Amino acid sequence: MSLILQGGYSRWVYIRIFGVLQRLALCYFFAAILVLIFDDAEDEPYSSQWPIRNDVRQQVCTELSNTFFHFWPQWIFILLITLLWILITFIPKFENCPRGYLGPGGKHEHGKYQNCTGGVAGYLDRLILRNSHMDNHPTCKDIYDTQIPYDPEGLLGILTGTLLCYLGVQAGHSFAHSTRIRRVCAHWLISGFICGSIGLLLSKGGYSDGWIPINKNLWSLSFILVLAGLAFIILTILYLLIDVYKWFTGEPFLWLGMNSIVIYVGHEVCSKTFPIQFQVEETTHAQLLAMHLFGVFFWTIIAGIMYRKKIFIAI
Repeated sequence: MSLILQGGYSRWVYIRIFGVLQRLALCYFFAAILVLIFDDAEDEPYSSQWPIRNDVRQQVCTELSNTFFHFWPQWIFILLITLLWILITFIPKFENCPRGYLGPGGKHEHGKYQNCTGGVAGYLDRLILRNSHMDNHPTCKDIYDTQIPYDPEGLLGILTGTLLCYLGVQAGHSFAHSTRIRRVCAHWLISGFICGSIGLLLSKGGYSDGWIPINKNLWSLSFILVLAGLAFIILTILYLLIDVYKWFTGEPFLWLGMNSIVIYVGHEVCSKTFPIQFQVEETTHAQLLAMHLFGVFFWTIIAGIMYRKKIFIAI
């Protein structure tokens, strides 16, 4: 599906190989294999006694023990691929580029690292996939006038993407096995705080000059951890609003989820079509935010109409 969307009317030698759907498929595949191999169906991961008293420290220790002790083979694998990402990113020196460079290349740093776009991640993709099979119009091209391609859904990001996917698996474990609402929320909030704190620490508070900058195009480790932290917190809020207190039905999420592939394909096909997207007079953050919020609203309405008419398309 993604190859069809990316290929268009083009020769095979120029088709971009990787993309969003490919990245999701690979990360889901590796996380699923990991769970299938090491998950013990007879083991109850949250069977240990939870503190009855309001002893926050003991509750935190209990949740951490449940999370890491029962799934230690899986965590070892996840920590190993995370370490592998760090080693590959910061140790090799390539093409006259400094070790650990994570910038956009081009005119960045006054053109000092012109051909270092994406650091090692970009170099590996250009070496293995070749330039003709990569994204030749990365988002950094317009700003930094980069001359070489860079693919934000390339090979190295599969490692950190698998980490993010596995953190989602852990969120599902706590929801599926714990019978106490307070315990589920505690697990998610503790996980969110730990992930977010580590991510902000690695990025020095989100600044671009941090040890590992928060960079979506690179799928950097700090980006993954901050994203996971926000996801845990938002999941807790929605769980309380929808399932516990029932202050919100959550139907828009159901609409989008039932036809997610249709919404994605529609967004890709109509990404440069009025009125879904259009050029703004001044590309300020506020104007772009307003335009994209309108796009979200538009596709949510489309998904709602399809849901009401019982039209569901899946692959």
